[in-house]
Amino acid sequence: MAILSKVKTASSHWYRIDGTPVHKLPTADGRGERPTTIKDAKRLGLFPSVTGILSVLAKPGLEKWKLDQVALACLRTPKTRDESVDYWCTRVRDVAFEQVEEAADLGTMIHGALELAMAGEPYADDLRPYVEPILAWRQEVGIQIVEREIKLVNRAEGFAGTADVLFRFGRNGVGILDYKTRKTKPGEVVLSYDNQAMQLAAYAATYWGEENIGRVLAANVFISTTEPGRMAVVKHPDPRRDWEAFKMVAALWRYQKGYDPRQAAA
Repeated sequence: MAILSKVKTASSHWYRIDGTPVHKLPTADGRGERPTTIKDAKRLGLFPSVTGILSVLAKPGLEKWKLDQVALACLRTPKTRDESVDYWCTRVRDVAFEQVEEAADLGTMIHGALELAMAGEPYADDLRPYVEPILAWRQEVGIQIVEREIKLVNRAEGFAGTADVLFRFGRNGVGILDYKTRKTKPGEVVLSYDNQAMQLAAYAATYWGEENIGRVLAANVFISTTEPGRMAVVKHPDPRRDWEAFKMVAALWRYQKGYDPRQAAA
């Protein structure tokens, strides 16, 4: 008996020099779309996303988690007699990462609801447990939003991306926020990862200026998908250091890919 299995294709985000997203391109037959590739980027002079650049970094914790999910999926997905080893392996991978797709879907819905809420527009009632704590926190700390969901292009370093929230506070304070959904456990402290600090620093240096990066308040707002109503704000203490680190990663990305998008801006 044949068992159908979805084939997943990894994709990267790319941008034109004016900030226009080019994440997909038409297929050769013109009947659909396909993910944009590094070959396309070189031909069109596209800029990689911040997360695309950070993807060259090793993530030991994430890799261990992936291996654990595949091992568990093997137990839940026994091989049938009439399927090939390759087919079974694909099916196991699908089962292993179904939860990732589900979490991504919920994360996308929460992110969209937050965008609407921050603009004062209505959003789905079933997402209120995730959104209302963020709105209450914003009111409590008194930040003034300057930009939301803004496309940023850094021609000097050759990257682009979309920042969630840029804000001002107090008399001269400036900052940046990035929303992240995450599974949490009761009583467990929510921590950020190094690449998240670098991501915010890259956006902040692009928008507020590299000369101002040292005074930027950069923070991730983590929204729990397993404990509705729980949120945590994690501040990054040294955006200047994070920015310098990101520039080194960007140089590594250019080396590995054999492509310098800064030439497109020349």
